[in-house]
Amino acid sequence: MRLKQLYIWTMVTALVLASHSSLWAAFGEDIEKPKPVFTQEGTDWVTELIPRGKSTPIQIRFHVDGGMLAKPVDTDFTDANRPNINWKNYRSGYFLLDIIPESPGGEVSLTLSSNYFTSATDIWGFTERKTRTWGTIGIKTSSVKGEPTAITSVIRDGSVLDEDGMADGKIQIIIGPRDSFWGYALGTLVIRFFGVFLVLSILMIGMMLSGKIFESMDAKKKAVFPAPIPGPAPVQYEPEAVEPEPVPVEEIPADVAAAIGLGIHLYSNGGRNLRLSDDGMKAAAIGLALHLQKTSGAEV
Repeated sequence: MRLKQLYIWTMVTALVLASHSSLWAAFGEDIEKPKPVFTQEGTDWVTELIPRGKSTPIQIRFHVDGGMLAKPVDTDFTDANRPNINWKNYRSGYFLLDIIPESPGGEVSLTLSSNYFTSATDIWGFTERKTRTWGTIGIKTSSVKGEPTAITSVIRDGSVLDEDGMADGKIQIIIGPRDSFWGYALGTLVIRFFGVFLVLSILMIGMMLSGKIFESMDAKKKAVFPAPIPGPAPVQYEPEAVEPEPVPVEEIPADVAAAIGLGIHLYSNGGRNLRLSDDGMKAAAIGLALHLQKTSGAEV
């Protein structure tokens, strides 16, 4: 069970780190670079891509009045060596457009529209060729409720917006839909924050369900193989006290006992009926006892 829990928490950590990879992209390496796919609809071109800070694809429509638009191409300012461009402000990336005006030196009207755009979205490009200044080229924004937000710019062949700067009947321009970085960062934080909680909630529900399944399986096993009923505990009997066997005492022969008793009597009474001194009485008693012991062979 512990190994399963460790495996689940390892997967949770991996998912959380994976969900945060895009969040770190808002402050470091551009690992969320959009990869647009272009399709043609009549004279318009439509691209589908996943912008930075978003997990679902969006569409951007390119429309030109007064000329013909070739297939747009996504570009990278790192490869194009464009200075002072902060890609964090361009969630949809950058596009290289080739436009053929109706006449050399003529003007065309370029319109980009998308449900992803807001009233604060703008179109930026090069506004000063010598200083390589990058700035807004959008002159009109149309935002109608229920319709895509459209941003329109007028471009003249050979103007500063034209990459070759020549009125040669071909306009080439690099543009990028621009939004504030802080809006992108805050949106990314909100999306990732709720995304992490959603993933953790799903995993927690999965763990609870798996725990119920394991409990059910254990209950079924116990029903099939019931635990043995323990028998009565063995009765503990205390050992009976054993009386020590009496030490055998060697019996003293009657004549020896009589002699010893006589000796003790003579010694105790001091020989009242015998006229002997104290020392003499003691000696007589001891002598009598030794004599009897010697003659009978008993130990005193």
